[in-house]
Amino acid sequence: MDTIIKITLIMDIIAFLMMSRELYTVSQHGKLIINTNKNRIWAIIWSILWAVMIISWCILGYLHYMDNTYNNILMDIFWIEISIYNIIRGSHSSEIRENGIYGSGKFYKWSKVKSYSWILPTTIKFEVSTFFKTNYSFEFTINEELKSKVNETVQKYVI
Repeated sequence: MDTIIKITLIMDIIAFLMMSRELYTVSQHGKLIINTNKNRIWAIIWSILWAVMIISWCILGYLHYMDNTYNNILMDIFWIEISIYNIIRGSHSSEIRENGIYGSGKFYKWSKVKSYSWILPTTIKFEVSTFFKTNYSFEFTINEELKSKVNETVQKYVI
C-alpha cells in the first residue's frame, strides 16, 4: 500500500472515531431542559453548507468514477465524515440537559462542572474542569422567564 493511502486511511479512522464519539455523546446527554441559544440561524447556515459539501463530494465522486483512485475515495469518505461530525456538533450549542450542559461546542457532564455564578441578572457563568485546561469557563445568557428554571436545575445537579 502506498504511504499516502495509509495516511488517508488513518485519517478516515480518526474521523470515524470522532463522529462515533459525538453520536454516542448525543445519545447519552439526556433530555433537553433549557435551550439558551436565541439565534440558531448560524447553526442552520453551517449545517446547510456542510450538507451541500457532502452532496457535492458524492456527485464529484460519481461523475469522475473512472478517475477515482483509492486515495480519492478515502479522501471523499474523510470529508463526508468530517461534514457529518460538524453537522452533529452544530446542532447543539448552549443547552442545559439532563446529564450535563453544552457550552462552547462541547458537552460537559455535571460532574465536570466545578461551579457556577450569576454575573449579570440574566447571564450565568459555568466553570468546568477539562482535560488540558484546568480552569475553563463559559457564559450563557438566559431569558428572564427561564431564570428560575435554570437556577433550580443547576442547583439540583451542581454540588
